[in-house]
Amino acid sequence: MSFSATERERLAALLLDAGPDAPTLCEGWTTRDLAVHLHLRENRPLAAAGMFVPALAGQLALASARARQEDYATLVRKWAAGPGKWNPVRFVDKQMNTAEHFVHHEDVRRGDGVARPREFSAAVTRALHGILRVLAPRMLKGSAAPVILHPHGLPRIVAVDERGVSGDGENVVRVTGEVGEILLWVFGRDVVEVSIDGNPADAHRSGL
Repeated sequence: MSFSATERERLAALLLDAGPDAPTLCEGWTTRDLAVHLHLRENRPLAAAGMFVPALAGQLALASARARQEDYATLVRKWAAGPGKWNPVRFVDKQMNTAEHFVHHEDVRRGDGVARPREFSAAVTRALHGILRVLAPRMLKGSAAPVILHPHGLPRIVAVDERGVSGDGENVVRVTGEVGEILLWVFGRDVVEVSIDGNPADAHRSGL
């Protein structure tokens, strides 16, 4: 079973255990809101695109309202079952959902404001590092200074260096920690265990 599939199972169990009104690290979202998002993202991608495309915001609002009317546990279990036979997402689950499921799992685990880092196998750690290497430059592209990521035991990642400043130079934001913690930080989460050298305000992070 892939890490994405395992995280789906763990997140679904946690959502059911927490109930529909528990807090998450997604600002303004309860566990019900997160369950609605997860379901729509896989089953109503055009509506889900309304998060980023203003012209589709109406479709997102309508689809979200309908999904919220469903029984919470039923909605979670429906999402937990994974994409249906004819849903193309089932063929790209690993690529599409590894970061999504990990980040949102931690959103619920840490919804009470307490960081709870987990230990991962070498294979999962390498996978998270690969995701971080690909996504960090995009998620941090608006930063006002170079951002260098230093995951423990793994190659550093120069996420932002448009000005050609050396990673060893001055006026650089350096973020150090376990790769999963850095990945969460890159996605805008602050309930993480990382150390930051430099001005954190110079690092502009996007959310997921």
